[in-house]
Amino acid sequence: MKLIFFAFKHRYRFKDLNNFLHSRFYGKYFLLNLGGPFKHFIAKILLKINFGFAISCDARPLIENKRSGINFFIRGTNLNVPSYFRHLDNNFASIKNPFKEEKNIFQVYPINITLSKINDNPKIIYIGGVNIDINNKQKILWEKCKKEVFNDFTILDKKSYWEKYLDENNIEDIFVFYRKFKLLLRYEIVKYLKKKFNEKFVLVGDDWKNHSINSLSSNFNPRYTKRLYKGNICLDFGSIEGSSSLYSRSNGIIEAGGLLLQSKQIDSKNIWGDLDNKIMFKNFDDLEILINELMNNENLSKKILLNTYNNFKNSKNLIEKNFDRVINNY
Repeated sequence: MKLIFFAFKHRYRFKDLNNFLHSRFYGKYFLLNLGGPFKHFIAKILLKINFGFAISCDARPLIENKRSGINFFIRGTNLNVPSYFRHLDNNFASIKNPFKEEKNIFQVYPINITLSKINDNPKIIYIGGVNIDINNKQKILWEKCKKEVFNDFTILDKKSYWEKYLDENNIEDIFVFYRKFKLLLRYEIVKYLKKKFNEKFVLVGDDWKNHSINSLSSNFNPRYTKRLYKGNICLDFGSIEGSSSLYSRSNGIIEAGGLLLQSKQIDSKNIWGDLDNKIMFKNFDDLEILINELMNNENLSKKILLNTYNNFKNSKNLIEKNFDRVINNY
């Protein structure tokens, strides 16, 4: 049995990892959670005496020797790695960069999934904030491009699309626009759903009220989130940081027993297989059709929930293989 320990200073990172740290055993590995203000110091001691293998969230503490561990950036691509230690080859990210293939991806899969059934009269759930503040340059480009984006959301993940308007060699500049456009698209989708589904659409997040959109107050209690997700139709518009089917939000929905509807990501087909065309959408029409099908066909919803559960039965084995890869120096 080999020891792997997770190190992070702030407790909110525990929430980002969902059920991952609730499990101790992944095949031949024993996973120890050393996150939080106090345990974080124990992790530093283990690193100093070179005991076990460390996964340091957001490089706090920074690990420079890849034999000791990796720096893991949970909420983004490798572009989220601070420039002053991007030269290290043990930096890993959780989300894929749609414009550049990266090998240093540490994929966290949903585990300990609640096997649920669709609720009677299911609700459509979205939990999240909104930020549509943009500068003049971003506004001009958005007004020019938004109809094209509305027809095919996946166009934002294509480098060739951005090269028409921005310097193709400046990936970081493209990503600034990419994040802003994803936030603007999220806002437009929520407005559309509120108009189409009204009371059937449950929106959680204080920020929406600032835009005259009715919503429930923000609630960051994981138990509240799980109760809301379970047995309902739960939306994920993808991370603004990149394009990955499995990351903190989608894993949380799956683990809680929610029926995930997700905007199409660059790895959708690989992750979802035959489920891809049943739960993925790439425009407003797709999304509305999927929601109506699921709300009016209980048997279909039950089948998708069961298939989702079965799709991740071997998650622990997949995570063990991830551990193998990082410990054996990739």
